[in-house]
Amino acid sequence: NGGHSEYNSLQLSAQKRFSRRYQLQASYTLAKSMDNLQAQLNADVNNASVYPQDPYDRDIDWARSDFDVRHVFQANFVWDVPGREGSALLDGWQFNGIVTLRGGVPFTAALGGTNWSRSGNTSGEDRPNLKPGVNPDAIVLGDPDHYFDTSAFVLPPQGTFGDAGRNTLTGPSYAMTNVSFVKNTRIGALGGGGQLQLRLELFNLLNRANFATPDRVVFAAASPTETALPTAGRITRTVTSSRQVQLAAKILF
Repeated sequence: NGGHSEYNSLQLSAQKRFSRRYQLQASYTLAKSMDNLQAQLNADVNNASVYPQDPYDRDIDWARSDFDVRHVFQANFVWDVPGREGSALLDGWQFNGIVTLRGGVPFTAALGGTNWSRSGNTSGEDRPNLKPGVNPDAIVLGDPDHYFDTSAFVLPPQGTFGDAGRNTLTGPSYAMTNVSFVKNTRIGALGGGGQLQLRLELFNLLNRANFATPDRVVFAAASPTETALPTAGRITRTVTSSRQVQLAAKILF
């Protein structure tokens, strides 16, 4: 109890129905989701603690939701490639594709120690202070080995809450292109609708590395004089695989 959220979006879509050998559909969503608490069970993502930093002042955690994505664009198409009717080699080709582009999800810079703030809230997650004079819009660097500037944060005095906000940083964007080439060949022995279908499918066509959010723990919070952890801001995994190629054959009748 005590959590609240709001969601607003602008959604646009366009569709060209199949005619003249092709169809096309595209959609775009501009959205913003805000809340002060993520679900404690079955959380959508793990970019911040599911518990408030200060359980007595949950409003300070009012920020972008862990799953907030500002921009999402999706498009798909089907194209029946013109060929020579009656030619077993040149007729029956089809080209299909799906393109997805979206912005990154937010995440929270955090302390690794338990209850550095001495609030008694051992389930919550403490946050660092933002170094005075730092431009919040310049903290994200984008390098997978050093995704955000760890020097922008300082360890708060023990027994105090950090002033760095929840979900103030944004993770890497996402782009995926999947395509398929299909060849349909009629087989008279299977009847009027009998066909042999050969498929070449390429997933992540451009072989893009879609990075996960980085290690967001800036300080171990074990000593007042410690420096930022060497692992802070480092990305160690991707959320999609590298390019994959799949061959398939189907008999349709």
